[in-house]
Amino acid sequence: MTLHEEPLTDETLDEVVAFFRRSNPFAQKALGWDTGRFMDFRWANNAVRAAADPGWFGRYCRVFRDGDGIRAVTVAQDGGDAEFIITSGEDRIAVEHVLPRLIELHRERGTVPAFEISDTAEWLRETFAAAGLTEQKMTGHEWEYDLASLPELAAVAAGFTVETLEGAVDRAAVYAGISDCFGKAFDRDEDGVPALLSVEQNPMFRPELSVFALSPEGTVVAYCRGTADPDNGVCGIDPVCTHPDFQRLGLGRAVVQRCFANQRALGGSFSYIGSLPEPAPGTFLYRSLGPKSRTGSSTWSYRSA
Repeated sequence: MTLHEEPLTDETLDEVVAFFRRSNPFAQKALGWDTGRFMDFRWANNAVRAAADPGWFGRYCRVFRDGDGIRAVTVAQDGGDAEFIITSGEDRIAVEHVLPRLIELHRERGTVPAFEISDTAEWLRETFAAAGLTEQKMTGHEWEYDLASLPELAAVAAGFTVETLEGAVDRAAVYAGISDCFGKAFDRDEDGVPALLSVEQNPMFRPELSVFALSPEGTVVAYCRGTADPDNGVCGIDPVCTHPDFQRLGLGRAVVQRCFANQRALGGSFSYIGSLPEPAPGTFLYRSLGPKSRTGSSTWSYRSA
């Protein structure tokens, strides 16, 4: 079998999005990739990178066709070592074809690829092992929530409110507040507003899924953003953050629960949140939200374990 390889372009973007929609919920469960995550790859921070480096998406997202149809899509999420091979089912033949090509691409860049997969994707683990890759380490957890079985919304601390971007009068001010909250929560000193503005260009962007908590003084102190694909019912939430000065007030729980409810209203069936391995910050919150399941993800690479 020979697959035809091509870079992601604006001309093929709609077709690739349709591929992700058809591939889910399988791709989410096996690889952690749903339509919303792919759309975030195409916009958000990467759109800022691509504006300064034309052709960025074509270098780090490749489309593999079998005839006219898409058989696999590969994504180096941040243009780094971490690679993902997305298929619409347990397609060992496609993976076996794509692997050598990705190794070649990384060799040209002077990097060694690391493939991240769910621990439940036994078929893919066997395929990687047969190709000489070894399992390196656990990289995180994926928490699955059944949107048909949501608990009652948590009470919000006195003086605080939970809002969505849909009702924001001054969106620019809200984005500035979200950027500051995110920076404080993750100890990052960067302007996140350009990425937030880019996300609005995402055709799947829904302002009611950008949820934030305001302090009595009107400061953004917690935030989460969700996606929803009503075609397959798969939703995601990323990021989730609370300003360190306002933690343990239930604000993270409140914004996520509001996002869950809005995802369900948009036709969502299940929502997924990724985290670093326990006991990383946030895992207590995600466990307290009553997940249906939790799976692990691991890195596979040609590096020595």
